[in-house]
Amino acid sequence: MVGWVTDTVLAQSLGWFASEARPDKQLLSINISAAELSQPQLDQRLLRACRDAGVSPESVILELTETAAMEDPVVSLELLTRLRLEGFRVSLDDFGTGYSSMLQLARMPFSEIKVDQSFVMSATSSDEALIVIRSIVDLGHALGMKSTAEGVEDEDTLEILKGLGCDFAQGYHIGRPMFAEALQGWKCPLSA
Repeated sequence: MVGWVTDTVLAQSLGWFASEARPDKQLLSINISAAELSQPQLDQRLLRACRDAGVSPESVILELTETAAMEDPVVSLELLTRLRLEGFRVSLDDFGTGYSSMLQLARMPFSEIKVDQSFVMSATSSDEALIVIRSIVDLGHALGMKSTAEGVEDEDTLEILKGLGCDFAQGYHIGRPMFAEALQGWKCPLSA
Protein backbone atom coordinates (compact mmCIF):
# COMPACT_ATOMS: atom_id res chain seq x y z
CA MET A 1 0.00 0.00 0.00
CA VAL A 2 1.40 3.40 -1.02
CA GLY A 3 -1.31 5.51 0.52
CA TRP A 4 -5.08 5.45 0.68
CA VAL A 5 -5.57 8.25 -1.87
CA THR A 6 -3.09 6.82 -4.38
CA ASP A 7 -4.40 3.28 -4.05
CA THR A 8 -8.02 4.45 -4.36
CA VAL A 9 -7.38 6.66 -7.39
CA LEU A 10 -5.47 3.92 -9.19
CA ALA A 11 -8.14 1.32 -8.46
CA GLN A 12 -10.99 3.58 -9.61
CA SER A 13 -9.26 4.97 -12.70
CA LEU A 14 -9.99 2.02 -14.96
CA GLY A 15 -13.71 2.46 -14.32
CA TRP A 16 -13.53 6.20 -14.88
CA PHE A 17 -12.01 5.86 -18.31
CA ALA A 18 -13.63 2.60 -19.43
CA SER A 19 -16.03 4.44 -21.76
CA GLU A 20 -13.33 6.64 -23.30
CA ALA A 21 -12.27 6.02 -26.88
CA ARG A 22 -8.61 6.31 -25.90
CA PRO A 23 -8.25 5.31 -22.22
CA ASP A 24 -4.49 5.05 -22.79
CA LYS A 25 -4.42 8.84 -23.29
CA GLN A 26 -6.07 9.63 -19.94
CA LEU A 27 -3.86 11.06 -17.21
CA LEU A 28 -4.20 10.84 -13.43
CA SER A 29 -2.64 13.51 -11.22
CA ILE A 30 -1.80 12.54 -7.65
CA ASN A 31 -0.29 14.88 -5.07
CA ILE A 32 2.79 13.57 -3.26
CA SER A 33 3.76 15.14 0.06
CA ALA A 34 7.23 15.79 1.44
CA ALA A 35 6.64 13.00 3.97
CA GLU A 36 5.86 10.53 1.17
CA LEU A 37 9.00 11.56 -0.71
CA SER A 38 11.09 10.42 2.21
CA GLN A 39 9.47 6.97 2.40
CA PRO A 40 11.85 4.14 1.53
CA GLN A 41 11.31 2.52 -1.88
CA LEU A 42 8.44 4.85 -2.79
CA ASP A 43 9.16 4.28 -6.48
CA GLN A 44 8.85 0.49 -6.14
CA ARG A 45 5.68 0.77 -4.09
CA LEU A 46 4.13 3.11 -6.68
CA LEU A 47 5.09 0.71 -9.46
CA ARG A 48 3.54 -2.19 -7.59
CA ALA A 49 0.35 -0.20 -6.94
CA CYS A 50 0.10 0.66 -10.65
CA ARG A 51 0.68 -2.95 -11.65
CA ASP A 52 -1.94 -4.19 -9.15
CA ALA A 53 -4.48 -1.67 -10.50
CA GLY A 54 -3.62 -2.32 -14.15
CA VAL A 55 -2.57 1.29 -14.70
CA SER A 56 0.44 2.28 -16.76
CA PRO A 57 2.97 4.51 -14.93
CA GLU A 58 3.04 6.69 -18.08
CA SER A 59 -0.54 7.75 -17.34
CA VAL A 60 0.26 8.91 -13.79
CA ILE A 61 1.43 12.44 -12.98
CA LEU A 62 2.92 12.78 -9.51
CA GLU A 63 2.55 16.37 -8.30
CA LEU A 64 5.04 17.83 -5.82
CA THR A 65 5.18 21.33 -4.44
CA GLU A 66 8.43 23.27 -4.72
CA THR A 67 8.85 23.11 -0.97
CA ALA A 68 8.46 19.31 -0.87
CA ALA A 69 10.78 18.72 -3.81
CA MET A 70 13.48 21.01 -2.48
CA GLU A 71 13.35 19.93 1.18
CA ASP A 72 16.15 17.45 0.51
CA PRO A 73 17.26 18.06 -3.09
CA VAL A 74 19.71 15.14 -3.19
CA VAL A 75 17.11 12.57 -2.08
CA SER A 76 14.46 14.17 -4.29
CA LEU A 77 16.71 14.11 -7.35
CA GLU A 78 17.49 10.42 -6.89
CA LEU A 79 13.85 9.42 -6.31
CA LEU A 80 12.40 11.62 -9.05
CA THR A 81 14.95 10.30 -11.53
CA ARG A 82 13.98 6.71 -10.70
CA LEU A 83 10.28 7.57 -11.04
CA ARG A 84 10.86 9.22 -14.44
CA LEU A 85 12.89 6.22 -15.62
CA GLU A 86 9.96 3.98 -14.68
CA GLY A 87 7.67 6.13 -16.84
CA PHE A 88 5.90 8.28 -14.27
CA ARG A 89 5.39 11.94 -15.09
CA VAL A 90 6.46 14.34 -12.36
CA SER A 91 4.92 17.79 -12.00
CA LEU A 92 6.27 20.78 -10.08
CA ASP A 93 3.13 22.18 -8.46
CA ASP A 94 2.56 25.81 -7.39
CA PHE A 95 5.65 27.02 -9.22
CA GLY A 96 6.69 30.55 -8.33
CA THR A 97 5.47 30.46 -4.74
CA GLY A 98 8.22 28.40 -3.13
CA TYR A 99 11.93 28.70 -2.60
CA SER A 100 13.55 26.73 -5.40
CA SER A 101 16.24 28.17 -7.58
CA MET A 102 16.36 27.95 -11.36
CA LEU A 103 19.39 25.69 -11.04
CA GLN A 104 17.43 23.19 -8.94
CA LEU A 105 14.52 23.35 -11.37
CA ALA A 106 16.80 22.58 -14.31
CA ARG A 107 18.45 19.67 -12.45
CA MET A 108 15.26 17.95 -11.31
CA PRO A 109 13.61 15.56 -13.81
CA PHE A 110 10.20 17.24 -13.94
CA SER A 111 7.93 16.66 -16.93
CA GLU A 112 5.44 19.38 -16.07
CA ILE A 113 5.39 22.78 -14.39
CA LYS A 114 2.19 24.13 -12.85
CA VAL A 115 1.45 27.86 -12.76
CA ASP A 116 0.06 28.73 -9.35
CA GLN A 117 -3.53 30.00 -9.25
CA SER A 118 -2.46 33.23 -7.55
CA PHE A 119 -1.03 34.32 -10.92
CA VAL A 120 -3.73 32.73 -13.09
CA MET A 121 -6.61 34.36 -11.21
CA SER A 122 -5.10 37.79 -11.92
CA ALA A 123 -4.43 37.12 -15.61
CA THR A 124 -7.29 39.30 -16.86
CA SER A 125 -6.46 42.28 -14.67
CA SER A 126 -2.71 42.35 -14.07
CA ASP A 127 0.09 42.89 -16.55
CA GLU A 128 2.53 41.58 -13.95
CA ALA A 129 0.59 38.32 -13.63
CA LEU A 130 0.67 37.90 -17.42
CA ILE A 131 4.43 38.40 -17.46
CA VAL A 132 4.89 35.79 -14.71
CA ILE A 133 2.59 33.29 -16.46
CA ARG A 134 4.29 33.78 -19.82
CA SER A 135 7.71 33.40 -18.19
CA ILE A 136 6.76 30.17 -16.41
CA VAL A 137 5.17 28.67 -19.55
CA ASP A 138 8.17 29.64 -21.69
CA LEU A 139 10.64 28.38 -19.08
CA GLY A 140 8.82 25.06 -18.83
CA HIS A 141 8.76 24.63 -22.60
CA ALA A 142 12.44 25.57 -22.91
CA LEU A 143 13.25 22.85 -20.35
CA GLY A 144 11.11 20.28 -22.21
CA MET A 145 8.17 20.40 -19.79
CA LYS A 146 4.44 20.79 -20.33
CA SER A 147 2.71 23.65 -18.53
CA THR A 148 -0.55 23.56 -16.59
CA ALA A 149 -2.42 26.57 -15.22
CA GLU A 150 -4.32 26.16 -11.94
CA GLY A 151 -7.38 28.17 -10.93
CA VAL A 152 -9.03 28.83 -14.32
CA GLU A 153 -12.41 30.30 -13.41
CA ASP A 154 -13.68 31.84 -16.65
CA GLU A 155 -13.48 31.75 -20.46
CA ASP A 156 -11.46 35.01 -20.69
CA THR A 157 -8.69 33.56 -18.55
CA LEU A 158 -8.72 30.31 -20.54
CA GLU A 159 -8.35 32.25 -23.81
CA ILE A 160 -5.41 34.23 -22.41
CA LEU A 161 -3.71 31.00 -21.35
CA LYS A 162 -4.22 29.49 -24.80
CA GLY A 163 -2.65 32.61 -26.31
CA LEU A 164 0.35 32.23 -24.02
CA GLY A 165 0.85 28.63 -25.15
CA CYS A 166 -0.13 26.98 -21.87
CA ASP A 167 -0.63 23.25 -22.51
CA PHE A 168 -3.27 22.36 -19.90
CA ALA A 169 -5.66 24.10 -17.53
CA GLN A 170 -7.63 23.17 -14.45
CA GLY A 171 -10.19 25.04 -12.42
CA TYR A 172 -13.90 25.59 -11.84
CA HIS A 173 -14.46 26.80 -15.41
CA ILE A 174 -13.51 23.32 -16.60
CA GLY A 175 -14.95 21.23 -13.78
CA ARG A 176 -15.78 21.46 -10.12
CA PRO A 177 -14.61 18.89 -7.57
CA MET A 178 -16.75 15.78 -7.78
CA PHE A 179 -17.13 12.38 -6.21
CA ALA A 180 -15.43 9.48 -7.95
CA GLU A 181 -18.76 8.03 -9.13
CA ALA A 182 -19.57 11.25 -11.04
CA LEU A 183 -16.28 11.29 -12.91
CA GLN A 184 -17.01 8.17 -14.93
CA GLY A 185 -19.84 9.83 -16.87
CA TRP A 186 -18.39 13.35 -16.86
CA LYS A 187 -17.52 15.00 -20.17
CA CYS A 188 -15.23 18.01 -20.24
CA PRO A 189 -17.32 20.97 -21.48
CA LEU A 190 -14.35 22.22 -23.49
CA SER A 191 -13.98 19.04 -25.55
CA ALA A 192 -17.52 19.08 -26.90
